[in-house]
Amino acid sequence: MDQTTQMTSAAGDTKVLVDPTDDLVLPFAIEGMSVRGRVARTGPVISDILSRHDYPPVVSRLLAETLLLVSMLGTALKLEGRFTVQTSSDGPVDLLVADMTKDGGLRGYAHFDAKAVASIESDTPTLAELTGKGSMALTVDQGPGRNSYQGVVPLEGNTIAACGEDYFRRSEQLPTLIKLVVAETLERDAGGAADAGWRAGGIMIQSMPEEGGHVRDLDPGDAPDGVRPDADDAEDENWNRATVLMQTVEDHELVDPALPAEQLLYRLYHEDGVRAFASHPLSFSCRCSRDYIKGVLEGFGSDEIADMHTDEGRIEVRCEFCSSTYDFDPGEIKGT
Repeated sequence: MDQTTQMTSAAGDTKVLVDPTDDLVLPFAIEGMSVRGRVARTGPVISDILSRHDYPPVVSRLLAETLLLVSMLGTALKLEGRFTVQTSSDGPVDLLVADMTKDGGLRGYAHFDAKAVASIESDTPTLAELTGKGSMALTVDQGPGRNSYQGVVPLEGNTIAACGEDYFRRSEQLPTLIKLVVAETLERDAGGAADAGWRAGGIMIQSMPEEGGHVRDLDPGDAPDGVRPDADDAEDENWNRATVLMQTVEDHELVDPALPAEQLLYRLYHEDGVRAFASHPLSFSCRCSRDYIKGVLEGFGSDEIADMHTDEGRIEVRCEFCSSTYDFDPGEIKGT
């Protein structure tokens, strides 16, 4: 079906675009520099996730940024299980959760005080205005029998991206620059029907220390024990050039589906020999199921189960990630 998208930026200007079909993370390296990075482009997947919740726009934007961050960082790991970014804080939005499986399955949700969010006057509030004081935890869960890895940083940056940069600066001593952009869209099909949606895009670069002539991979089990040695003048110059060029990226370029990620990278770094690798596809994936929810309920005692009964004597459970509702007769639950 032919489709066009009208995208509205935070500034209120619009641009007509086509075919919002990209949901991917594209890794790249800048040849001749110890710099690697990733570009994330999401359209249908981010709209799918956000449409499952009736969040205010400022909360949707914040969750979309968190999903972008988890997708870029998660695809940089040798992931066998699940990678999660979670914030816990004392502000209007007191919880954000976004996670990704090894095959690029994304899901996320936010918990917030609706009245407190509605009282925020700014259309573009800062992270502090939305979350207050708290922390961001980044967790690699490699599954049963495998070691897990977690890093925690305070929510001290002005944006989710700044908190991600802070994590690498504190825990892995890797100079990192991250930019995340989220835009509301209006999609029209061939019949002219309109449907609101979202697009999101991001880019990150990192100065990677060389070991034996090879760029070190981002492996959760390979966090350095000591502080990274000071870079020499050439490394400093390369990193400065890479950051200056990345800072020229316009917001609309990161969310424009008519501008392929490879073309954006070529514009930025072709003079330095940029090399793109195989992309990682992204999709929506929730791991809830009727059997899984039933198993969780069977872990509660009979008194706790009794407190869950609705007025009709049923048990209803709603998944926070996908908003699916599961209805049970109490007699289905073992031990009740």
